[in-house]
Amino acid sequence: MRTIKAANVNHAYNAALWLIKVAGYKETSRNGEVTTVDGPVITMYERPWQRMLFDTARDANPFFHVMEAMWMLAGRNDVAAVSKYASNMTTFSDDGKTLNGAYGHRWREQFDTDQIDWVIDHLKSDNGSRRAVIAMWDPANDPWAVTDGSKDVPCNTTIYFRVTDGKLTMTVSCRSNDIVWGCYGANAVHMSYLHELVALGVGIPMGPYYQISNNWHIYPRHYPLMESVSSEFSDPYAWGIEHSPLIHTAGESPILFADSLNSLFDGGDDYKAYTYGRDVLQYVKNAWEAYKVGATDTAQYEAARIEDPAIREACLLWLQRRVK
Repeated sequence: MRTIKAANVNHAYNAALWLIKVAGYKETSRNGEVTTVDGPVITMYERPWQRMLFDTARDANPFFHVMEAMWMLAGRNDVAAVSKYASNMTTFSDDGKTLNGAYGHRWREQFDTDQIDWVIDHLKSDNGSRRAVIAMWDPANDPWAVTDGSKDVPCNTTIYFRVTDGKLTMTVSCRSNDIVWGCYGANAVHMSYLHELVALGVGIPMGPYYQISNNWHIYPRHYPLMESVSSEFSDPYAWGIEHSPLIHTAGESPILFADSLNSLFDGGDDYKAYTYGRDVLQYVKNAWEAYKVGATDTAQYEAARIEDPAIREACLLWLQRRVK
């Protein structure tokens, strides 16, 4: 068992590259060669709301990561909505229309209950509970999806919430975790947004986020990142840059906010009734759409209007690398 204890995703990612560089060994997987380490790896994020990865060599796409997280909170599984921000998402669809393993759909729809809503209500009524669980592995569906060779079977399988010292901790269990695109890329963003939404719903601060990765690995395409890892890395959070909360006022319901996010993908404006939608998400969306049609000046202008300092910085830096 290995443990990475980090202030945020930037520290965790750098520590992960060092760990796999010095302790990794090669093995064969369903997708070919990987480098892994012996036993599961636990990553502890002390400040999970510091979710934007700024490493320039990794070049994480903040537009995709933020919008995928909103797509998940909305409870969707349609590939068309999320593939606007990462076209390769279509390659993981079995039917070209939906994603079998879509986390958000499983959080809110697949099991005929809104698990996020239930966890919030449960912890509000009993904040000492050890039974606040969200399931992502579907035993009625996923064994057959594995047998049939589905392109998208959930990697993250279970989430546990617990109130400790007046803060909400979250533990995510993952059967197989690509450390570059998964664990310290997309997972660190969309899971921490879920963590934040539940904490706001319960009415307590976020505590640590623990990621338990049963098989923690890196693919050959990312070996150069591992080989070039340095003791120096960029962490704007250390300079005081922060984030804006998903919910700004007591009158904004976390669950209704999550529901409103459907309009973000369907061309509506319901999400703009919420501060985060109006001040952050609409400009993320506008900047991406401008970038996709080659209007880079407009894209940078719209990104500069994002009122979440960390997301604004990540989006502007990502755009500037492409303009150069």
